[in-house]
Amino acid sequence: MVKRVVKIAVAPGKAGGPAVQQLGQYGVDIGKVTDEINKKTRILANYGINNVFVELEIDEDTRNFTVKPELPPITDLIMRSIGKDTGSHQAVKELIGDIDIDKLAEIVYIKWEELKSRDFRGALKQVIGVCRSIGVTINGKDPKQVLRELDSGAYDSIINKYEELLRQEGRF
Repeated sequence: MVKRVVKIAVAPGKAGGPAVQQLGQYGVDIGKVTDEINKKTRILANYGINNVFVELEIDEDTRNFTVKPELPPITDLIMRSIGKDTGSHQAVKELIGDIDIDKLAEIVYIKWEELKSRDFRGALKQVIGVCRSIGVTINGKDPKQVLRELDSGAYDSIINKYEELLRQEGRF
């Protein structure tokens, strides 16, 4: 059982061309590989990301493969969402932008496998903490206030929506 790891750069949601064609030499179905890459990277196109590195692990005996996109850091996704390049140097005093709680939940959804949390609420709390550390408010509110609202159940519908999506995909 020989496994080969291949790393390629693709445009999010638009895999194709020479980068994917080179995979034909490993005997995998290029159409299936392209579909899987597009499925796993499509959402990143909303963040203005031009290229994503994708790691493919190919079993040369069975021709099965797994696709693992290398995702940008959480901070980068937040900054791209608010249209800024750098965070605040004095996060509590200098606010640089505002982000919607739905967008934060989407970022948690994207980064789910990398966040070491047992539930979506805990992962969302981690990302809210990142917002506080870079000077970003959430729905016009201080991230600490949003954390209190989150604990009181104010955003349960958003959490339930993304938990259900993760369950459907077998990622939860």
